[in-house]
Parts: sequence; structure tokens; C-alpha cells
Amino acid sequence: MIKKLLIVLVFSFSQLESSPLLDFTVQNQPNSITSLDSNQNDPSSQWYVKETGLTESEIQNLTEENFSNYNWKRIKIPGNLFPSKENSKQKRTVILAKWIEMNVDPNIQYSFRLGIINDRDRTYLNGKLIGKTGEWDSPFPQNYDKLRIYPIPTHLILPKKKNLLLIKIQLYFQNSGGIEQDETLLGPSTDIQNRFYKDEFIKLIFLTVYITVGSYFLFLFIRRRKDRENLFFSLFSFSFVLYNFLRNQLKYELGFSFLEMKKLEYLTILLLIPLMYHFLRTLFEDKYVIFAKILDGFQLVIFSFFLISNNIEHFNFVLSNLVQPTWILYVILIFSNLIRNLRKKEKRAIYITIGLTIVLIAAIIDTATNRNYWVFPRIMGYAFLFFNISLAMILANSFVKLNEEFEDLNKNLEKKVEDRTDALNESLNQLQILKEKQDGDYFLTSLLIQPLARIENKISELKIESYTNQKKKFQFRGKNGEIGGDICIVGSIHLESGEYTVFANADAMGKSIQGAGGALVLGVVFQAVLSRAKSSYTKKRPPELWLKDLYVELQSVFASFDGSMLSSVVLGMVGKNGYIYYINAEHPWSILYRDGVASFIETELSMRKLGFPKNNTHFQIKTFSLLDGDVLLVGSDGRDDIGLMNDSENRYINEDETLILRFVERTEGKLIPLVKEIENNGEITDDVSFLRISYQSEIPKNSISEDIRTKFLTIQSDAKRGNHETALSELIPLLTQYSHPNFHSLAGKIYFHQKKWIDALYHLKLAFNENQSKENLLYMIAKSEFQLGKIDDAIIWCERLFLRNKTHKQNTKLFFRLLNHTENFDKKSFYLEFLSHEGNII
Repeated sequence: MIKKLLIVLVFSFSQLESSPLLDFTVQNQPNSITSLDSNQNDPSSQWYVKETGLTESEIQNLTEENFSNYNWKRIKIPGNLFPSKENSKQKRTVILAKWIEMNVDPNIQYSFRLGIINDRDRTYLNGKLIGKTGEWDSPFPQNYDKLRIYPIPTHLILPKKKNLLLIKIQLYFQNSGGIEQDETLLGPSTDIQNRFYKDEFIKLIFLTVYITVGSYFLFLFIRRRKDRENLFFSLFSFSFVLYNFLRNQLKYELGFSFLEMKKLEYLTILLLIPLMYHFLRTLFEDKYVIFAKILDGFQLVIFSFFLISNNIEHFNFVLSNLVQPTWILYVILIFSNLIRNLRKKEKRAIYITIGLTIVLIAAIIDTATNRNYWVFPRIMGYAFLFFNISLAMILANSFVKLNEEFEDLNKNLEKKVEDRTDALNESLNQLQILKEKQDGDYFLTSLLIQPLARIENKISELKIESYTNQKKKFQFRGKNGEIGGDICIVGSIHLESGEYTVFANADAMGKSIQGAGGALVLGVVFQAVLSRAKSSYTKKRPPELWLKDLYVELQSVFASFDGSMLSSVVLGMVGKNGYIYYINAEHPWSILYRDGVASFIETELSMRKLGFPKNNTHFQIKTFSLLDGDVLLVGSDGRDDIGLMNDSENRYINEDETLILRFVERTEGKLIPLVKEIENNGEITDDVSFLRISYQSEIPKNSISEDIRTKFLTIQSDAKRGNHETALSELIPLLTQYSHPNFHSLAGKIYFHQKKWIDALYHLKLAFNENQSKENLLYMIAKSEFQLGKIDDAIIWCERLFLRNKTHKQNTKLFFRLLNHTENFDKKSFYLEFLSHEGNII
């Protein structure tokens, strides 16, 4: 134990004891470069270090005689002064000293090359400042990886005497500092500068080679996008070049901020190992395992942290203690991939393994150098050349193999052409057979759709035309046909409330046979519902309920396909009075042409396509009154999806939904001219279909004289003021002379407020039959039926208003109250779906 202690003491004193005799380096040849580095075999080459600073006065007055009074210790230069973290926290400023006997030529300018000093320095010769780097006492790093070269003023040199070189260093990192890397030299300035630029430009030459290689691989990726390994290697090469340039001393010639260059260096080094892993993974088509995804995610988090932070100490800590350990995991993934391919005797894996092993060894040496484990030149820039050579061998083998295949192709070209021609003819024959079968399927489907898409109108006030042009054309056994998802259907039904024409314009999802399948399903269900309209139960249904039943049946059928078959559609029914009930399930908005002006009768989407899940939530029946001379045009989206040409003769698809309105106005709402106008202005790119409904009443409107109108307005004002009896006494004589819906409406409202339910019901129904657009009459009729005890009739009237307007709170509350009263829970459950997005309305 005592023996070991003595050995430790002897070693410690040999490193730290103060020297009574000054060691100094002698410059023997004035025209050559002299090394100032410490040398274990030459005691005179030692440097001295002092752990506390000296004042400017003390530096100026420092001589051989008083030098040993300042507690100097010998130190090895270059090297880290403080490799141990325990002693580093108090050391912020240190002094390095070196005695040199200089044998100089007065006609030659000399310089010191002091290596890479961490972090800022003030350099003195014989007490005089000859150079400095960095802002003293700055909280930010200055130039801790910059190599210092300071010219020596000739008048400060003491020829053939001991000259004191003193370097005052202010540290930045807690566990490193001093002249850490490179070499310390004394010599003629031209030789020192030439040696410096030669070393740095050699490194740049290698980087030029690497960036050329990276550009070549990027070009390969651009030409062949599926080979993503070329992209990853080009990115790796560019990152490698940028990182090594940021380690090159010539970067300081650019004048950029040191902090920004260091931040970019840390960001770049994060990319190198992950990009190398992804290059090899894609090269050998290896799986992107979850473990690698976690590693990449971690690197991305660190990359984001480096982007937002500017603290170099944090960068250095995170890189050394968190990031670099993960690189070991990347290396394991890389070599496991290589080993798997080596077992397959993959030649590319052999070349890459050799080159990558050399790069890995160089990376380990450079990392140890960066952590100041030893002083050694950086070799990664040179070792990477071996990796590029391995890739060059892989490319060369690929080109040789390709050339051999090309030569073989030339030798057997004629035979290969004949074989390929026979194979193509056989494929063409098979394709022709398949096409004939396909056209047969198209023809059969079109035959099935034709009888479903018929136009049947029994109302003389209405004139209905249809147009359908499917994009897919075919020919089967000399017969031309077309097939697609558009369909127009018009039929007639007779309800107790009158005769109605029912219409549908639909566009089923999909092209050709898929769309035709949707059109076929819609046509079959539609015609089936029309056929059932002759039953006594159906005839009693009001138009709102009948239209709701039609929609529910279509929706349930399309929903059964689980989203594989959808269809936009406008379903509607119109009576002799021109009053339309309709729903729009994500179909283009219907167009009204009135008095020479075309406009949309809708402004917003209210329902999704047939077959869309939970579509009942958005269900709403809309109403509209046609006037004499009005034209209603309902069309599919093919009317808008037309190909247009811009001023540069480039084709684009129209996105202006109002363009169709201008076409309608130009053609005055006529159907065939409208289609020709669309074709003349662009190329039709989809199925197109139109339904045109024009209305012209044969019954003259019931008009009243101006005197009667004035008198009615007076009566109406009395009623609004609450003078119901007075209003009724004046209104009843008018009703005996004129059966006008406004007169009946006012009378019904007065009786309703007076709770004379029978009289109110009589007049309200007369008024509603003449003007079915007034929704408030529906509620009052339902309330009157309820008060008279006609619960079933009241439910029907409530249901009609609910299908038109779910937000009418009074009606909705009454409707569900009546359903509860009659214990009709199935209907209540059905209609509750309609309210799922309306909030707590009941």
C-alpha cells in the first residue's frame, strides 16, 4: 500500500511541481519551422500553466528572475488542461507560458501557430500583446475551434535570448480548455501560412469530390424516383460535406457568426448516422422496424430542440450524453442489416462493409479526439473516400452487368422481337375476348336501365324534357351504346291531395359499370315505390310523407352497400299548382330560369349522398313555387366539370359553379341549345344529365279589386290589434263574395286565437290548399285537430311540418308529445335521429 502511494506521489510531483530551473525551447534554424509542442523525451519543450490570472502590469514585468515566484506548473501542450470535471468549475481563466530562445533573421517576418485554443485568448511576447481572439468576458462562445496564427512584431524579439510567450486564456466549457488540438509552431510567416492553407485546401479538395458524388446520386434519384437509396446517400453526402466544411478553418473567411455556424454544425451532425442507416435500409430493401422509428423520432426531437435553442453548452451536453449513445444503436441496426446480406453472399454488402468499417473506425477516433481523450488529426474526411470507393465498385459492377445484358439483347434482338410479338398477339387476342365480354355486360346493363329511365307526365301544366349523355361509349355486335351513373326518371302518382308528377335526377358514384350499377339500383327502387303508389294506404299520404317514404327506401337500400355505392340525387314532386316538394342529396344546385335571369334555388348543402351513414340527421324537404313561364333545370355535376383552355393554351377543369347560369341565360333555358352551348365552350369530361321542367298554368289567378284589397288590409290591421270580433264581422261578408286564400287564412287565425277549433280548422285548410307554402298554417291545423281530439290527423299535420322545418320548436314539441300520447315509440325513435344535430330542441 505504501509503495503504491509513493508511486502516485512521484507521478503527481513530476506533473505539478514548480520548477526552480526554467525549461525553454531553442530555435536553431532561423529559416525553418520549429515545433513548440511538448515532448516527453525533451524536458526543455515543456509549457507552464498558472491557474489564476495575471494583471497586465504583472505580465509586463514578468522576467526570468521573478517567473518562479508565481507558482507555475508544467503542462503538456497541446492537450486539454482540465480533463477531470471535479477540478474544472473554479477555473475560468488560465495562463500558459513558454520560454523560447529565438535565433532569427531580421529580414524575415515570423509568426506563431498556436493551434486550436478553447475559448478566447490574449497572447503576449515579452509582456507585449501580439494577438487576441474573441470578446473577453462574453457569456457566449467565441472561437473555441479556431486555429490561431499571430504574426510577431520584429522589435519585440530578443535575438539569442529567452523570450517569454504567454497566452492568457478564458475558458467557456467547464471540463475543457487550453490549446486542445493541432500543433504549436514558430517560423517564418510565409511558411506558417503556406502550411496552414495547404492543409485546409487539401481537405476542401476532398469535400469537392464528396459533393460531386452526392450530386451524382441525387441525379440518379431524379431520373429514377423509386430508387430512394440514391436520395438518402446524396443527402448524407451533402450533410457530410457541410459538417466537415464547418470544421474547416476557412469557414472563418466567410464572416458568418460563430454561434450560427456552430448551431448549423450541431444540426448537421444529427443527420449523418440516421441518413446512413436509411441509405443502407433502402439499398437492401430492409424493413423499417419500429425500433428504428423510435430512434428517428428521438433524433427529430433533439433536432427541434437544437433549432429553437442557442446554448452551445446544452448542445454539447445533449450530443455527448444523449445523442451519441443512440448512434451505437444505429450502428447495430446497420451491421445487422449488412450481416444478413453477407449471409446471402451479396457482393454489395461486402464492399459496403469494408468501406463502412473504415469510416466507423475513423468516426471513433474523431469522436475521441473531439472529447479530448487524445490529440490526433481528424481523419474522417479522408476515411470517407474508402466508402465512396466501395460505392464506385458497386456502380461499376452494375454498369458491367447492364452492359452484358445489353450485348446479349443485341445478339438475340431479332429472336426476342419475334417472341415478344407472338406474346403480344396472344395477349391482344385474349384482351379482345375480354373486351367483347365486357361490352356484352355493358350492353345488358344499358338494356336494363333503359326501361327504368322513362318519362311519364300526366299534368298538362307541366312540360318535362330530359337529356342524358354517358361518358363511356361502347359497341357490341354492331350496336352503339353508352353506360354510366347518370339517370333521369319521371313518373306520375295520384294522392288524395291531387295529381303529382314525381321526378329524379341522380348521379351514382363510380365510372362505367360501377356507376351504372348504382343507377340501376336507384331506378329499380324508384319504379317499385311508384308501383306501390296505387294502394289505398299510399294514396292517403300527404306529399311530404310520400316523398319521405321514397327517400327512406332509397337510403336504406344504398346504405346496405356499406359505402361502396353512393349516389347524389334530386328527388321531387310537383302538382298542378306548380308547387314543388323536393330533397337534394349532395347534388348540384337546381337552376330557376325566370324572366330571363338564371339563379340557384338553393344556397347551401343540407344532405349527403344516398348511402351515406346517418344521413337522416340532415334530412329536410324543401319547397318551391313555380310561377307561370318558369323553367326549372336539374342537372348532374357533368354540367360543371368541363375542360377549358386558358390564355396560354393550357387545359384546366372549370371550377366556376356559376358558369352554368350564364349558359342557361344565353340559351333562354332551352335544353338542347344548353347542351350545345356547354360543348361549344369546353370539353365534357363526365356523364351529363338534365331534367327540364317548365310550368304554365291553365287556370287564371284569383285576383281582387283594389278596393277589396284596401278593405282587407284594414280588417287585417284590426285583427292584429286584437279586435277579433270587429274583424270577423267585416271579414265574413267578404268571404261570402270572394273565396280568396288570404281571407280564409285570416279568418282561420282569428278563430284559432278565439279557440273556435272547428271554424278555425275549416278556414285554415281552405287557405292551405290554395297556398301550401305557408308553414305556420300547418302548425295551427295540427293544433286545432289536437284540440278537437283528432290525434291521428294532428300527428300527420305535425309530421308534414316537421319534415319541412325541424327547427319549428312549437310543432316539434307537439309532435313528440302526440307520439308519446299514442305510444308510437317506433316513429318517435325514427324521428329522433333527425334531431341529433339540432341540439335539445324538445
